[in-house]
Amino acid sequence: MSEKYYTLSTTNTETFNEVYNELTTGVLVSRNVVCEDIMNHSPTRAEFLLTDEEATVVGDDDRVSFINLTPARYPDIYNATEDDLRMDVQANDYNRYGQAVKNWQYWANNGAILGSFTEDTAADQGRASAQLLRCKNKIHPWYIDNIGQQTSPIIRDPVQQGAGEHIDVICADNGTWIGHVEFINPNRVTFDAGAALSPQDYTGGNVLPGDGYCDVLDVVLDGPYYIDPEWFDADPGNRLETRWDGTIVPVESVARTWWGNSAQRSAKFASAGTVTISSAYTRNGVHGSNSTYPTTATATHGTQCASLIYGRNHGWAYNCNKWHLNLYGNGNAGSVERGFDIQKIFHQSKPVNPLYGTKNPTISSNSWGYRASKSSSFYYFQSATGTAYSGSGDEPEFIRYMGADGDSGRWKSEFYDNSLTQAGAELVNSGVIFVVAAGNSGQTQVNPDDPNYDNHVSDGASDGVYSTGGGQIFSSFGYSVTGTTNRRGFPQHIGKTEGETSQGNTTVKFPAINIGALDDAFATVGSGQERKVDYSDMGNAIDLYAPADGTLAATVGLYGTDVARFDDSYSTLSTTYDCRDTRFSGTSAACPVAAGFLATVVQYNRGWTYENIRNWIENNVEVQDSSDFYDNTRGTTAEGTEWADRNRLQGGVARVAYLASYPVTTPYPGAAPQRVISGPLNLRGNLSIRFGNR
Repeated sequence: MSEKYYTLSTTNTETFNEVYNELTTGVLVSRNVVCEDIMNHSPTRAEFLLTDEEATVVGDDDRVSFINLTPARYPDIYNATEDDLRMDVQANDYNRYGQAVKNWQYWANNGAILGSFTEDTAADQGRASAQLLRCKNKIHPWYIDNIGQQTSPIIRDPVQQGAGEHIDVICADNGTWIGHVEFINPNRVTFDAGAALSPQDYTGGNVLPGDGYCDVLDVVLDGPYYIDPEWFDADPGNRLETRWDGTIVPVESVARTWWGNSAQRSAKFASAGTVTISSAYTRNGVHGSNSTYPTTATATHGTQCASLIYGRNHGWAYNCNKWHLNLYGNGNAGSVERGFDIQKIFHQSKPVNPLYGTKNPTISSNSWGYRASKSSSFYYFQSATGTAYSGSGDEPEFIRYMGADGDSGRWKSEFYDNSLTQAGAELVNSGVIFVVAAGNSGQTQVNPDDPNYDNHVSDGASDGVYSTGGGQIFSSFGYSVTGTTNRRGFPQHIGKTEGETSQGNTTVKFPAINIGALDDAFATVGSGQERKVDYSDMGNAIDLYAPADGTLAATVGLYGTDVARFDDSYSTLSTTYDCRDTRFSGTSAACPVAAGFLATVVQYNRGWTYENIRNWIENNVEVQDSSDFYDNTRGTTAEGTEWADRNRLQGGVARVAYLASYPVTTPYPGAAPQRVISGPLNLRGNLSIRFGNR
């Protein structure tokens, strides 16, 4: 067979020299191969004349990262045009389903009571609440369509510009029932009610071998095989097993040991860091299966969040690499701090995506936070001197309503530095994009340049914010916190850093993307005017608001607001009550909606950091017009009557997550999310099988 021009690369210069010498001296293949271009500018890459059979042999060598036909030599194969590659245009729109589905601003069937549940029909296939349709355009679609009642659905096919391809998204929560149909590939199972409706470009599956039909993997139990496949493949009989859906996964005890013992992994990961994992962290306990609900973790909250990130019908990022981490639920890895370390190591150690030559970005969705009730004698409002009050019945107006609508009177304060905040700082500094629920305390969170930034409570008439200045130290679940009333809490202030500009000004950076919640009811019935829901935190420290109150999300078990889906069961499902959706509210819902939505933006900008994302939000996501979004004047005194109106933004900005224009700094490798590679292209064996187009 005739020779062709092939370009290959190795992981480092040393192995490149080995492969080069073996090729040109007849060791690796049975002849002396000609090196057509040594590429002196690259220490690990060169072009050789090889037959297809020889290219296959070379590609199977573990030292070779990739080998492919040289693109410049074969323009008929690598035929991307200028229009395909130019980066001054936005990603193309495409219809999600290819047919119209029901989109609800307000779920009209939320009045079911236990034992009397609504049932979907075939006409409800693919139905969702407003998180999909609302986040496409700046103007609220119910207002554009002049639909006066928020209880009337819009029948329309949602539009996407990507589905999170090649992004690792972690739902860091309390467990997820991954046997729910939202996470099951309908092309691999038989549904009892007929074919389930999936997005047209839905790919399904996960990044591990076995062609499994469940899309979700666990960072702790499955992540080690994603990171270190060679070590697991070296002894598959003892280190690997087959999950209920067909996915080849690590033996649970081996996966836990991989995290905790650097000697029980490949040498190249020996210095990646270790984390001791509790033996209570198990697949059945955290995730259940197609035959059981999670046995340890509650998982209701996590299942709902996961479906809003990457669910087949409810999530924006339905083609991302879907990961879950039981961060704080029963049977977790040991602590939130360990959970941060696990995500950091995962992000730093995971493999390079061969399609791009870079590691996939990691987005972590966090619908949780520390808050507590606080008892004090003095409050400070824009003053260094405290004003006394006697207790909850005498609290000033700016404090009185905090936690009243959604958090049982609890609210958040800034943490003092500790091992948890340090682990969090290391996590975001590693490059993980941290998306967080702002909180349900109806609390105003402000930036350092706001006059309310130092507002706090304490027991002394002249106590400063921090204990070093005499301030009172409060406690939140064992962690020492300040009594700040209008700053970000934790993890909202994760990775907070203070610096100084060249002009000598102090700068404070907050890596977390802070998400507030929209109401599912309009400001006035029939008006179409959106509003922040009463319990959501607000203020200028909120980056985005997203649909939240009354979203439809996947759930576990049987609850009073459930609806039985039309595609509620499949051939191998044997759990009680089949698969249901439910009404899910709070900034807990807004956060995963935003995380999935942002994954579709980051997929076209793989080098973006949190600063790039925030700059895009501030410069491209336009503020809502006052006629479209409810607000009013902010409170300027401690006792102002403005604080009683919990739908006000209190100096915040009405930015709703929507697909504003964004640059395309990472051209997508093809015209559509499903990739078909034509022509002879040889990747390193394990990579091509294990990662595919993920």
